[in-house]
Amino acid sequence: MILFYSVMSLFISFTLHADTIEIPSFSKGSVGKHAAYFRERDGKLSLTEARQQFQTTELSLGSSNSISLGIGVDPVWMSVKVNNVANTSQDYRLSVETPWIDYIDTWLIKDGQVIKHIAGGDAFSFDTRPMQYRFYAFEHAYLPGVTDIIMRVETKGPMALPVQFNSVENAINRDIVSGYQYGALYGIMVALALYNIVLFVFIRQREYGLYGLYLLGFVLNSLSYTGQLHTIITYDFGPYFQDWLDIFLMITYSVAGLHFARSLLHTKEYAPRLDKFVLRTTLYIPLGMLIGFVFNQLFFSMVLAFILNTCFVMLFIAMGVKALQAQKPFAVLFILSSVTAAVCITISTLAVAGVLVPYNDYTFKAIEVGMAFEAILLASILARQFRIAQIDKLIAEKYARTDPLTELNNRRGFKVLTELTWPNIVDTQRNISVALIDIDFFKKVNDEYGHSKGDEVLKKVAKAIAETSREGDISARWGGEEFIVFLPDTTRDGAIMHAERIREAIEAISFTGIDCELMLTASIGVAGSVAARFEDESINHDTLEVMIKNADRALYIAKQDGKNQVRVVS
Repeated sequence: MILFYSVMSLFISFTLHADTIEIPSFSKGSVGKHAAYFRERDGKLSLTEARQQFQTTELSLGSSNSISLGIGVDPVWMSVKVNNVANTSQDYRLSVETPWIDYIDTWLIKDGQVIKHIAGGDAFSFDTRPMQYRFYAFEHAYLPGVTDIIMRVETKGPMALPVQFNSVENAINRDIVSGYQYGALYGIMVALALYNIVLFVFIRQREYGLYGLYLLGFVLNSLSYTGQLHTIITYDFGPYFQDWLDIFLMITYSVAGLHFARSLLHTKEYAPRLDKFVLRTTLYIPLGMLIGFVFNQLFFSMVLAFILNTCFVMLFIAMGVKALQAQKPFAVLFILSSVTAAVCITISTLAVAGVLVPYNDYTFKAIEVGMAFEAILLASILARQFRIAQIDKLIAEKYARTDPLTELNNRRGFKVLTELTWPNIVDTQRNISVALIDIDFFKKVNDEYGHSKGDEVLKKVAKAIAETSREGDISARWGGEEFIVFLPDTTRDGAIMHAERIREAIEAISFTGIDCELMLTASIGVAGSVAARFEDESINHDTLEVMIKNADRALYIAKQDGKNQVRVVS
């Protein structure tokens, strides 16, 4: 959580008593504004001493639904009066919805006598708590008349006390609604995290893996500071285990998030100083916290954790602004996601602090909503980046297989496409032929008219070959002035006829600026199967290579016999 545990004092001192809660008309809500409290500054008080101090000492009254006093403050005594105006007892649940509070003692006093003492808190193992619940809670049947509730709260962590007082029925409904809300938020974030981790495994781009770790870290941190994780992991590792786990999970997702932003936005390229600051922040602060852990300095490590989370928000926005200045793609969307998360975090902080924003379930959980919204926006950035990368890859693959001058396949493209087709041809024993084409007197064209005119000749010949090709034929520039055509489902005789059409199309080409007496012609060598057999053997995996060699021999014969003709090797 970022600034979640406010260190500001949020109370106004009064000499008056707090308002009494009347039940059953008060069926649900917070008791913050109904509570009077004082801090235990001179050693631990007994209940008798605390009751006397409530009568003689100037008290503070809660001014908001949630009481927040800061980090590492003195224990607090709180008093709330409940008046049951009904004729029958009323079942209510009191809960302190801050799971990291170490020790909470509650005394119920009626007619001056203690009728019940309930001890609990994070320092108690799960099975010994008043209720097996994610935070301190207990239920009690309040008899008609006034019952005094006196609480003593002690913690080394942030003293944030959103105390809820609900009828048992409303408390159960509240749990159900909260479960659905958290389930939806965590479900979205875990699904996005796992999807991007899987992407990272397959494509090995750091930002996808870091994004997945960032989201999983936040979910674990949220499960921890909302107490849900500690229904499984109890105090068995020490009374302050949850406090330590909370702050280390807090910085885990912050560190992963900052490195994700660095990787996504490539800040090292255009903002090296900011990039170094981020690196040092994510190294030195966790190291300082680790030193605090070694020497058991929880307050020191906790302050460092809050500093890192505060830096996390500001650095996220700063990196987005730098990316926008550098005109990087997705910078605007990144800034929008960062600012949205920061606003939601601020809403939660102000709500808990009781400043400007009312405290309720929606404002308290705004941080999770903001982070989920940020996660979706960041996921959309990664998805768009992935799509662009895939398009770039397809374009690169296309150009790797295409001859840039003629836009026909090159040798690599010819090999890739024929390798896809060939297994089916072998399996079904279909006829197959190839034709090798060489432009006659091409060197003379280059020498007399220049290479630019030679390039024009190559492009027009390629166009003539493409226009005479049928669906399924594969044509390519074989090298220099040579071209090749792969002719599936074509016998040797059929290939000869097709080669004649190509030869005639090339012979019909005319060029502006070239002397009409210089006719453009081509020699063509053909090799093909007869009755699905080539050289008295069935079509097999080696046939194509042998067929190309035979076509090359036939092309040589066509050249030797006077050019501008089609030849085949029997």
